[in-house]
Amino acid sequence: MASAPTTKIGNGKLPPEFVSPFTRIPMQGTHDALLALAATLSGKTLEEVRKMAITLGMRATGAFYLDEVLFRKCIFNLTPLAVSEYKPFTSISALPDVCVLCVDYAAHDETSHHVLFHHVKGTPQQTAFHYVIDPATWVEPAKQITTDFSHLNMKPAWYLELTPRPQAAGKGK
Repeated sequence: MASAPTTKIGNGKLPPEFVSPFTRIPMQGTHDALLALAATLSGKTLEEVRKMAITLGMRATGAFYLDEVLFRKCIFNLTPLAVSEYKPFTSISALPDVCVLCVDYAAHDETSHHVLFHHVKGTPQQTAFHYVIDPATWVEPAKQITTDFSHLNMKPAWYLELTPRPQAAGKGK
């Protein structure tokens, strides 16, 4: 399996003084990564996001598939963020500040896995770096929030860019 370039600092650990604005919400099954990432991005529980997704059209029982369209609707309803269409991954340095990476693609069954990517800009007190939050429960704890991307197969890969939604005209703070 091809993997991403290793871009780790401190054995993949985040800088000790850094506090992520995102709290990792783990998956509960084998196919709910986008639900878990919507919870991570919104600060909601997985159950709250699941209820929103059901309201927006996801099956309430049985097998379900949460695609990027339903993910986008969940994010729209739970956060002030906008989500792009899938864009092709070219390099880590070309990624936006916050995005959901679609990795570990398997062509034989067209499945993949999603992780949250966050680029932290440098300051006089801290060097710039980037890390991923992986909601998978099968990933060892050291790689659930890490600057080490070596466990991710990023050939091919895509991403969904997350940006603040513009405020509607006439809306105040």
